[in-house]
Amino acid sequence: RVYDILDSKRDEIDGKLFLYQGSEPSTVYRYEGFIAGLKVMVEHQMAGLSYYLGDDSENGHLYGLVNIAAFIGQSMKETIQYDACDENSW
Repeated sequence: RVYDILDSKRDEIDGKLFLYQGSEPSTVYRYEGFIAGLKVMVEHQMAGLSYYLGDDSENGHLYGLVNIAAFIGQSMKETIQYDACDENSW
């Protein structure tokens, strides 16, 4: 269900969320790459960890969406706003 919701918002994610300096669509961060990376993290463990998209309960998908929002928020702070693909080491 989370993937369906994200897919329905693809244009908004690319055009209104993944923005360089808050106004221009990123040339580095695009929905296609985001969703491909997310699927890898959900379907395959990395260092014994996987990405949580919620459970099968009525509102379980909401936990997954909140998890994604937190991840994108952190990514925006560290890299997306600069259109950079390496995190900054302050």
